[in-house]
Amino acid sequence: MKATNDYFRDKVMIITGASSGIGLACARLFASRGALLVLASRNIGKLNQIAEEVTDDPSRILCVKTDVSVEEDCRNMIDAAVRKFGRIDVLVNNAGISMRAPFADVDLKVIKRLMDVNFWGTVYCTKYALPWLVASKGSVVGVISTAGYAGLPGRTGYATSKFAIRGFLETLRMEHQDDGLHVMVFA
Repeated sequence: MKATNDYFRDKVMIITGASSGIGLACARLFASRGALLVLASRNIGKLNQIAEEVTDDPSRILCVKTDVSVEEDCRNMIDAAVRKFGRIDVLVNNAGISMRAPFADVDLKVIKRLMDVNFWGTVYCTKYALPWLVASKGSVVGVISTAGYAGLPGRTGYATSKFAIRGFLETLRMEHQDDGLHVMVFA
């Protein structure tokens, strides 16, 4: 099947970590393709600026202040998306943080925070979006980087969190291979 510029038109797409980096680039791209966007991050002011930048029609976008490490924030964001648009077609689990330090020098609180944001944020958002994604035969995307495939020196916590996301999503793909849910790991 050949993708066209209209493929994303009117698809309801949630993007976590949408205030910068890959999430911001996704917001710009998918808005230009006519998607209905739900932008999530901890910085609501930045999200509102992005919304004004990417669309002239505020009815096509929803900005939700969300800390993905907080389960209730994730549930509220999914609920807000469904209230506004009535469905979810794509969930882009992009929110994440990094670290650089040899394991011997790392405070374990840093690794816990990495797992809370990177891994648990993906799990929480996916859990609450899943019934809607299965109903729409939609897609779950996890952004993992190459650190989800190979350990990197000075990146123990980061690589661990990305390996965990990959394992979670690969298992989710197997569990839903017969119901039309698409699961994508993006490195």
